[in-house]
Amino acid sequence: MAVITEHGNHNNNNNDINSNRTNTKIGIRKPITNESPHSSQRQLNAALTIPEFFAKKNIFITGGTGFLGTVLIEALLDTHPDIGTIYVLVRGKRNFDPNERINRLLQKPIFQKYNEKTLAKVVPVVGELTEPNFGFAPELLKEIVERVNVIYHSAATIRFNSPLRTAIFTNLTGTMRTIELAKQLKQLSAYIYCSTAFCNSNNRGLITEDVYKSQFDPYEMMKMAENDEAWVDFTPAKCKEYLKDHPNTYTFTKNLSENLLMAEMSGLPAAIVRPSIVYGTLENPMKGWVGNANSGHLGFLAGFVKGIFRTMCGRANAVIDIIPCDYVINSSLVMGWYVGTHHVEKPEIIHCTSGEVNPLTLSQFCDIINDSVERHPPNSFVWKPATKLRNGWRYNLFFYLFHLLPAMIFIIPEKLFGIGMPQHTAYEYMRVFQNGTKAFDYFLDKDFRYSLKNALRISSFIHESDRKRYNFDASQCDWTEFIDRCLIGIRRFYFKESAVTTQWHRNYWKVFNVLHYAGFAAILAILCFALTPFLGFQIGLTLALLIWGFLIWL
Repeated sequence: MAVITEHGNHNNNNNDINSNRTNTKIGIRKPITNESPHSSQRQLNAALTIPEFFAKKNIFITGGTGFLGTVLIEALLDTHPDIGTIYVLVRGKRNFDPNERINRLLQKPIFQKYNEKTLAKVVPVVGELTEPNFGFAPELLKEIVERVNVIYHSAATIRFNSPLRTAIFTNLTGTMRTIELAKQLKQLSAYIYCSTAFCNSNNRGLITEDVYKSQFDPYEMMKMAENDEAWVDFTPAKCKEYLKDHPNTYTFTKNLSENLLMAEMSGLPAAIVRPSIVYGTLENPMKGWVGNANSGHLGFLAGFVKGIFRTMCGRANAVIDIIPCDYVINSSLVMGWYVGTHHVEKPEIIHCTSGEVNPLTLSQFCDIINDSVERHPPNSFVWKPATKLRNGWRYNLFFYLFHLLPAMIFIIPEKLFGIGMPQHTAYEYMRVFQNGTKAFDYFLDKDFRYSLKNALRISSFIHESDRKRYNFDASQCDWTEFIDRCLIGIRRFYFKESAVTTQWHRNYWKVFNVLHYAGFAAILAILCFALTPFLGFQIGLTLALLIWGFLIWL
């Protein structure tokens, strides 16, 4: 099903990723064409249910301490009481206790239902993603090679504007390291790579569940990342020469990683899962779990509910392709089960998206979040939460007048009284918001469409007993209910507020609603007070009304 395909007018003289070369410096080797011994060693049994497949399986996870990785660990523990050891790769740092980091992770609310014996199955292993064999000691490497059956690779730099070299090291070389480990495993059952639906955002029309051929050789790009001289005077213009029609280094290196997987994992039980914009959970492990709400577009919602982010940039009829986090995890578990119980010639690829089966426009999205926050207001907010779509100069003027300028003034009460958002000042959040908006503009301004043909085909193989628990079909998702759960989850898990909306919350909203409209009157009074002494009452009032009307429209 999965093939590398030519899409668009790519240069046919680009490096061929199937040519045989060896990079001895970083241990990167071209794929071996002979059939892997794993093919004959694996015992396939399509009759197994998903829980039965994961019983006694030992798992290796990268990115396990991130938002998606945390929910993945919980979901694996939930699959079967006899799940094996879950090895979680964590970075080694000075004065850093990996066991303490995992202990803090396991203290999160989503793990409360598990006893100590179950949680003890989650074991941290210290290593560096980009190092050969992750820099593991020989004893640890031997244990993993002999015991691990399934690899989930979700570690990545998700910053759209990461330097190209950093993105190559983390997203591409890091993927190569997990592939090298997979090929060493004595009993590999499944290898699952968490990619992104945006990895092919340089293409138009219906994006299929195939690997789109990269314009550069992934092996050469990894080799280039190791060469210090290649990065001397590496200007933004030079970077654009590599990105070509990719919007950023993130999508570029994700596409390279998929090409690498297709070249390396032929004949092995591998799959690629491509989620779109990941929000909180719909059902599992609990409704509305949002982690720290700092990742992706969830950060916008966190600022929105506090009345700090009050605008969005984009076309009203553009589709915002969001997906519940648990749907992404469910699809990852399903793909692990599928490639582990069915023979696959090449890595299987599926989209985990909603736009084709349950489209949500930006206009509808704004209406839903405005209605939701009114029904479920937080304990406190800077100003009445509300957002509106704006574009071009209108968006920029509104941002500077009603985002940056108030944030600069708000620094004083923030410092004096400790109010506002946690960790950073409102002004700092505004800068993050501004950068994030620029990054997302590209994706909200294009009509991306993602085929679900392969996802639906594989879904049809799921056992009836597993269909509800491991559902990732967004066609029946109620976006109003889902956004409600996400906003309540942000209140509960990020701001540590009550999950229950009381009459006090409603009264608090009413007070701020009065203040909101009183603010309009105050602006008119200030304009009249400033203009009439110099221009006379009639002209001053007229000009004040015109400016006031413009600001209200803005």
